[in-house]
Amino acid sequence: MKAVHFGAGNIGRGFIGYLLRKSGYDLTFVDISEELVKNINSLGRYNVISLGKVKTQETVTDVKAIGLGDKENLAKTVSCADLVTLSIGANHLESTGKVIKEALKKRQKSNPEQPLDIIACENALFATDILRKSIEENADGDFLAYLKKMVGFPNCAVDRIVPNVSFKKESPIDVAVEDFYEWDIESGAVKKNNNISGVNYVENLAPFLKRKIFLLNGTHALIAYLGYQKHYKYIHEAIQDSAIRKAVEKFHSEACAALHAEYNMDASVLKKYSDKLIRRFQNQYLQDDLTRVGRDPVRKLSHNDRLVSPLLMCIDHGLKYDGIVTAIAAGFAYDYKNDPKAAEIQKEIHKNGIEAAVGKFTGLANGSEPVKKAIAAYEEITGK
Repeated sequence: MKAVHFGAGNIGRGFIGYLLRKSGYDLTFVDISEELVKNINSLGRYNVISLGKVKTQETVTDVKAIGLGDKENLAKTVSCADLVTLSIGANHLESTGKVIKEALKKRQKSNPEQPLDIIACENALFATDILRKSIEENADGDFLAYLKKMVGFPNCAVDRIVPNVSFKKESPIDVAVEDFYEWDIESGAVKKNNNISGVNYVENLAPFLKRKIFLLNGTHALIAYLGYQKHYKYIHEAIQDSAIRKAVEKFHSEACAALHAEYNMDASVLKKYSDKLIRRFQNQYLQDDLTRVGRDPVRKLSHNDRLVSPLLMCIDHGLKYDGIVTAIAAGFAYDYKNDPKAAEIQKEIHKNGIEAAVGKFTGLANGSEPVKKAIAAYEEITGK
């Protein structure tokens, strides 16, 4: 079995690529970085160091890479692959979809009867659907029929914290990860790859995906933004702050109530998941920088992402959402100057005011109750 993974960064090497090699796949990375591609090809192996109370090390062997711009070799590699996965950042799915589309057109001619699965492994809701839409855009009927018959597009939920922590490396492509992972894939959309090591195949992905996006990614951002206001450096430091810990617990309580109302998820199971997340946030070995976790607040504050989406679910079910609003307000207060997306938000606030900024970036209606609450929370956080 052959796999192609787009994005040879820390998540690609330390999570998805790691599990694919454990499953026996012949693995080729694709990346835009010429230096990274060169290092992977020259070394052919790297170490994955799991950080927890007990540090472990595993070696991933027999890996190779090609550059994103090497269209000829990329097409050849995709043409004989059984699986294509991606961890490139949700913002890059549409553009990368165009690249994959051209490779798939060549595959349709050279290898039309071999099934393939394509899975976007991103911190976004239904990321594979975003990629699929890009691939299908302006396609002719023959190509669309080929995709429907031979290509699976399962969505997934991925969960592993991979920080930019400093550690002693044997090679420049070694990667450190937390000692926990979860990868859930919707089983009904899979064409071929139904036995990946460590994967949980589920019939209904939505509850698992939203649980992860809301409770992990949502409160991870909340800790980063509130921790930044209090001048903490790392996630594990910020979560020890009693006020931030209470804010996280309140967010979790509201989001769990929404998930229970929406999907009838067991409240006690959700509480155990919440408690485990807080313990994971306390992992001091990760040295996870707040600015890494908080980067790109434009995406994190968007209408269908980790902060606004649970708010909307609460509203749909008539539930309280004050803790979630606090997280949204903290995102607008995040003014880290070395983050261009944070700077974009601050520019909008300074130009048109906080209400206009909240409406622009969240898609919430100006003058609505959640916007009023967000403004009040923003003013409390910033003192403005």
